[in-house]
Amino acid sequence: MENTANPIELSTEALESLDPKTNPPLYNRGGENRIVHMSLGGFHRSHQAYYLDQLNRKSDSGWAICAVGLMPQDEDKISQLRKQDGLYSLLMRSTSENNLTVVGSINEVLLAPNEQAVVLERLADPATKVLSLTITEKGYSYDETGNLDESNDLIAGDLKSPDTPRSALGYIVAGLKLRRDAGVDPYTVVSCDNLPTNGELTEKLVLQYAQLVDADLAAWIKANVKFPNSMVDRITPVTTQPIKDMVRDDFGIIDEYPVVSEDFIQWVLEDKFCNERPSWEEVGVQVVPDAEPYEIMKVRLLNGSHSMLAYMSYLMGYREVDVAMADPLVEEFVRRYMEEEVLPSVPDVPGMDLSEYRPTLVRRFANPAISDQIQRLAEDGSTKIPNAVFSFLTGHLETGAKIDLTVLAIACWFRYLQAKDERGEPIEINDPRSEELIAAAQTNTPVESLLAIEPVFGALGKNAGFVTKVNEALSQISSEGTKASVEKALAG
Repeated sequence: MENTANPIELSTEALESLDPKTNPPLYNRGGENRIVHMSLGGFHRSHQAYYLDQLNRKSDSGWAICAVGLMPQDEDKISQLRKQDGLYSLLMRSTSENNLTVVGSINEVLLAPNEQAVVLERLADPATKVLSLTITEKGYSYDETGNLDESNDLIAGDLKSPDTPRSALGYIVAGLKLRRDAGVDPYTVVSCDNLPTNGELTEKLVLQYAQLVDADLAAWIKANVKFPNSMVDRITPVTTQPIKDMVRDDFGIIDEYPVVSEDFIQWVLEDKFCNERPSWEEVGVQVVPDAEPYEIMKVRLLNGSHSMLAYMSYLMGYREVDVAMADPLVEEFVRRYMEEEVLPSVPDVPGMDLSEYRPTLVRRFANPAISDQIQRLAEDGSTKIPNAVFSFLTGHLETGAKIDLTVLAIACWFRYLQAKDERGEPIEINDPRSEELIAAAQTNTPVESLLAIEPVFGALGKNAGFVTKVNEALSQISSEGTKASVEKALAG
């Protein structure tokens, strides 16, 4: 049945009326909320929720997701998903075609600031087996040393009132306390954020927080709860109005909260669980003994390359990633940055052919159907770049390995942080340390001032050779422009 002429608003009742090409979830959506997920955004809906949807189509798994928005600003999207009974459209775009799937794995959505008691009830429920997270680096509330930031407003508030939490860590620990006190087995905590050894980091922070709340509880968590590492991958840009229009006009669905992604997807997950889990491997999830090599590969090659291309591309006048990648200069920079400077730091990755993985990344970045925004990639550099770039740069400085392209990209970041492009137009800097970074970048000694911010740069500012190289690169960018500087770096 063709419905595009009379588009249909998403709801459970409307599923059987949708065009088959929308791949509606006609399976039983009455499964228990056996996964609680924090926080609800585009990536979770294009990735973990999609995987569970695919599993439910294959077998009656009985698994469903209770998706929790942690912030007050999540209210609008929570409201919209409720109107749609948790349903949403996932538009997967390749260079040649668009495919849409209506995802049905979320059957409850909660707004934590308004429904705190209900969220805690779900966490305490014996039916909950997994708590998963996509809260971004900022959501883990750690300081420059990688330890719990007790001065963080949310953490400080939760420590004063741990039974009425607001932070993700606070909810994790409060839920585990309720389960321990009731004699219920704990849930497994699965981080799905782009952080090296994300499970180990989550465990450390949870234990540090729990120790401040209740030492006996911390000991119980350490003995009983599992925090598997994972690696997740799917480019998921911000959904724009043209995407909503495409969902309506091409697929006959009125959806105010769809999500768009590339057609590529990957999830590597350690098989370290303290409770039941879905049989994710049946739908392509790589369940492995050790996820760390995959994490290093992805964070350094994909996430690091995204950050490194973002600042130079913006300064060169580009605003969409695919348009920037269509410039042979940017494409060559990305390819050689990965091959010459990042690859030597990546360990052997079981089952992965890195000689094919790198060109695949280049093709994915250049996908015009995705057209990700460069400004999105440029966000939160002070939290992203230490994980993706400084993690290998420090070692390269010690061994004398090649770092010329890395230095140039960092200099482009420093030039970007001056908050004006090469035409004098203002740049909106979106970073948790934006004021501090901009102020440092606008001094007469921007390199030294920025590298003095130790929570971001660590000891890099004490390496005289590195400081000199960045100063030279920034001076060249300022005098000759970004494009000419990139050309010279590649020619050299």
